[in-house]
Amino acid sequence: MRTGLAKKLLFYTGGILALLLLLTFMLLERNQAQAWEDYLFSQSLSFSRLATPELLKRFRGSFPPDEPAEIANMHEFLGLNRDLVQFSLVSATGRRLYVSNAFEDFPDLDLHLFDQDDISARLAAERTTMLTHKLSEGRRLLDLIEPAFGPTGQQVISVRYLISYDSIDARLLEARSYFVMIAIAALFACLLMVSLVARRITRPIANLTDGAHSLTRGELGTRIEVESRDEIGALAQAFNDMAESLAANRAELTRKNDALSTANEEMQTMQAQLLRSERLAAIGQLAAGVSHEIDNPVGIILGHAELLLEDLQVEDPLREDVAAIIDECRRCKRITGGLLGFARSPDSHRERVDLNQLVEEVVSSLRPQKLFKDLDLKIVGVNEDLSVTADADQFRQVMINLLLNAAQALQGRGRLVVTLSKVSGSARIHVDDSGPGISLEDQERVFQPFFSTKAHGEGTGLGLPLCRKLVEGQDGEISIQKSLLGGARLTVSLPLSE
Repeated sequence: MRTGLAKKLLFYTGGILALLLLLTFMLLERNQAQAWEDYLFSQSLSFSRLATPELLKRFRGSFPPDEPAEIANMHEFLGLNRDLVQFSLVSATGRRLYVSNAFEDFPDLDLHLFDQDDISARLAAERTTMLTHKLSEGRRLLDLIEPAFGPTGQQVISVRYLISYDSIDARLLEARSYFVMIAIAALFACLLMVSLVARRITRPIANLTDGAHSLTRGELGTRIEVESRDEIGALAQAFNDMAESLAANRAELTRKNDALSTANEEMQTMQAQLLRSERLAAIGQLAAGVSHEIDNPVGIILGHAELLLEDLQVEDPLREDVAAIIDECRRCKRITGGLLGFARSPDSHRERVDLNQLVEEVVSSLRPQKLFKDLDLKIVGVNEDLSVTADADQFRQVMINLLLNAAQALQGRGRLVVTLSKVSGSARIHVDDSGPGISLEDQERVFQPFFSTKAHGEGTGLGLPLCRKLVEGQDGEISIQKSLLGGARLTVSLPLSE
């Protein structure tokens, strides 16, 4: 079960207040008890110093007194102190000369403890001494010994008073009950105030929570009413600012998604063009080979047929057949000539090209593609001019081909790093991947037409040969090595523009 903020505030604040009230009232009770105890000591000391001379006068040196009326008068005089339990007269040597009965307010106290206790050390102190005794039933007694001195200053007798703490304890109990009632009332009032404050705090937070849930559901028009200028109000304003920012970001993201969709369509068109270029290059390479192999024999046949035609008579029926052979040979020559023209490289339009910008554009156009989405694709450029004189479209086709080959080798997952550098008057581009790589014996064969390391039917084997053809057409070089990332490294070098 989740505990809300209001309950936590109420619980923690109530606990702290209860603890503070408890400590405060304990301290007050202790101070009050100490004050009343000091008052009892002071009053008992004053009483002993007042009563002792009067008590000795009434005894007149007779222990115990002979007359019962004198004892009654003495008890009535000392009974004015309602806390007095018992008194006794003790000689300087510790002998008990007289021990009174317990006063009428304390008939149930067991005072046998004080009949045989040793008080010689206290008598030898020759000064007023006070001790507190705790009885077995929990009640307390103040044991006060007041010495009396003769005309010569010698201690002749001492009076021992046993004084009860009952009045003090009764006051403490009454004060404790008042303290408890005050504490309960104060705690209730504080909890009521805390509850009101907690509600004032948690209500705006609940509004913020509802607003956050609305944002989660995509309701970016949600706003929180700012009701105060405190921290909660600042938080509500920050929430509104965040909602506005999210709405603006969503609009910007939508715009960029539209742009990415357009770029994706353009990229798909570019990819289709690349596939067509690979197929055309393959056809051209094949056409060139076929034309070269067929053109010479056809030329020899044509030459012999023309010679044969010249030797034949006009009326010879074979002239028609030889003429047909000559016509077909000439048609083959036209066909092979056309194939050779088709195999030739297209015209190159060279211009000054910034490789940093071109590579960035190519990578940006490929990033949205599904094949590149999960790749760790990074460009490591240089902070200097890397301009070359080349055909921008043809070199862009080379970079797209190299990056697509690397991404296909990675199968959509892994690292792909394009590094640009300047080495000895040349611009150098490395394309490194963390894929399976290419074996040493296959590194030269990958530039041969129709050779492919991909699964059957997944490649034409003309991508890298076409790249080599285009790069070399720009006076550059292309090579392949093992990459430090674990896969393959394809390096393209082009001379820098002067």
